[in-house]
Amino acid sequence: MYPDFNKSTIDILAKRAAFRCSNPDCRVTTVGPNSIPTKATLIGEAAHIFGARPNAMRFDPNMTDQSRADITNGLWLCRNCHKLIDSENHYSAFVLFTWRESHEVYVLSELGNATDRILKDELSIQLSQFMEFPPLIRRIIIDKPVAWEYRLTAELMRHYNSPLIRRLHDLRGGYYVKPQIPIEDDNALTWIRGRLSQLSEMITPITKLFTRLNNSWGLPGEPGDADEIRHTTCLIGRWFEQVINFEESVRFVLVSDNYQRLLALLRDTTSVHANKVADLADQLDQIARMNANVEDGAEARSETISIVFDVPDNWEVNWNRELLQVSKSIARSTNKSGCATLLIAGFIFLVILYQL
Repeated sequence: MYPDFNKSTIDILAKRAAFRCSNPDCRVTTVGPNSIPTKATLIGEAAHIFGARPNAMRFDPNMTDQSRADITNGLWLCRNCHKLIDSENHYSAFVLFTWRESHEVYVLSELGNATDRILKDELSIQLSQFMEFPPLIRRIIIDKPVAWEYRLTAELMRHYNSPLIRRLHDLRGGYYVKPQIPIEDDNALTWIRGRLSQLSEMITPITKLFTRLNNSWGLPGEPGDADEIRHTTCLIGRWFEQVINFEESVRFVLVSDNYQRLLALLRDTTSVHANKVADLADQLDQIARMNANVEDGAEARSETISIVFDVPDNWEVNWNRELLQVSKSIARSTNKSGCATLLIAGFIFLVILYQL
């Protein structure tokens, strides 16, 4: 029962550790003979790296129970070392992930054959692209649990996007300011037209990136490409930076009262879409969790994620109404009849579907 390890996971953790404690300062053998001829004595235990339950050491409230019970979160230890890491708080998740990774290299160097070592070197080359990432990400690549492509994507998106999402929330909450750039009335309509065009253009890259991400997971029954997943999620992170730059450009600008309402309509249009992209990580975790529960030999479950990029209700109506007011104001101020050149909203409505 989640978040506990199942029997299969415990068995694999023990065997990958060669039934030795993974603490490099211990490495005691955890299995041996028993006084009863038909039994063996086992002093090894499967330990959680991130705590299984609230109040446990290294508990991460943002993890799912499925992730807590996954082999990527496991470590084989003797009973003494298991008790040690769960009672002293200076054994961080980073330390324990490093224990497991180094111990498996140690075991392979002693027990592995030549082919095992070649495969290990090949994996090391692949992991070299992920050395700056949290160890959980490397663990997913090593263990490749069920639906690992989705879990890897989710963790990479959190790694790249979490600080940017926090910055975006700080911006929207008014927790920091930047010098305002003044825009003269003669250039205001042209400037706003440029921002509107930029707003529309920002949708195209993210739709292409989602298509690329979908392809990086591989066809059904085929493994995904970890490096392509890394590269694509990195580009999605850069898209988040563009969203922040756009939001800053329409917030930290000084225009006359005539253009304030138009400017207000441009604000938060991209940040709402950024939140939808950020939610994708949790959706992928859910899909990974469903597939982890699929029985051996059964077909993987398929889900469709829909991400809709649109504008708020009546946005175009409000935009054109405010634009008309600006035109009338300009006409009155210049004693001319008629209206100034109108801008076309032209925002893109898109629905993106992914079959996972």
